[in-house]
Amino acid sequence: MARIKNELSWSRTRISTFETCPRAYYYQYYLKWGGWNWDAPDDSRQAYFFTKMTNIPMLVGLGVHETIRDMLRSVRDTGRCTIENPADHVRRNILSKVWRDAKKELWRKSAKNHPPVFELYYGSAPSPEELKRAGAHAARCIENFAKSELFRELQNEEHRRWLAVDEEPSFDESSKLKLDDRTIWALPDFAREKDGHCEIWDWKTGRRSPHDQAQLLSYALYARDRWGYAPDRIRLMAFYLADDEIGEYPCNAEELAAIETKIRDDFLRMEELLEDKENNIPLKDVERAFPMIENGPACENCFYKELCGRGRYAGPPASP
Repeated sequence: MARIKNELSWSRTRISTFETCPRAYYYQYYLKWGGWNWDAPDDSRQAYFFTKMTNIPMLVGLGVHETIRDMLRSVRDTGRCTIENPADHVRRNILSKVWRDAKKELWRKSAKNHPPVFELYYGSAPSPEELKRAGAHAARCIENFAKSELFRELQNEEHRRWLAVDEEPSFDESSKLKLDDRTIWALPDFAREKDGHCEIWDWKTGRRSPHDQAQLLSYALYARDRWGYAPDRIRLMAFYLADDEIGEYPCNAEELAAIETKIRDDFLRMEELLEDKENNIPLKDVERAFPMIENGPACENCFYKELCGRGRYAGPPASP
């Protein structure tokens, strides 16, 4: 098996971490590297463990995305949606299962297969009412998608025109999206060809964000470079599922040039923290190059706060 290389790449998640906290960025993209190996140093193993952590908002997002993916793939493969009650599916088969496994601390066996949940690990578990609201939020997102005009249309169109249904990222170099020979991780939740255009969709379980357009434009780069669509033949759509609203964002040559400029600038900023740019090796003076930010809200919700000394494992949850 070929050795996996830790390359400097761009994603919306990576640059968001970089801009929020340099120390968390170091933990997530450098210290964790190789932490899955049996002989890895303790701090690397810890950092890798925390990269597998999730929290309730992320669980809701994951559950909704996986359920919509399963709904669409069943339509594509069988001609109909084979999930009888999608809203119940997201609550029982995803949210409740991950929560139960985390309460049993199955992450001690495999954090990759049984992710630890932030609220349980750090002892800030929500009340039963708050958990019910999270489940209801996920169910509402699925119900709004299931009854939408978009889903009705998708069930009755030619599925051969679908370009992507929440595909897994490919580590094959020939399949990666590149900019100046650097990797960009940007895969749309759903894409199809419609009326000669590439229509890209992103499922949102939260409210509108200033970053939404940049994320969708990175998907447009994929549509242009991997599928061959001209910028003015790409439509960018965000479905804000909780509010049952659809937002369309502009896409043209100027917008794509702007997002490419931003990504290049982001690479330059990240490279400033490297000792060896060719091999993506960070500066050795971690305290200076990747400083901790002032203790505040970002730290309260940070998965890595045990590594920073600003939080600690709270012990197994109390029995009900």
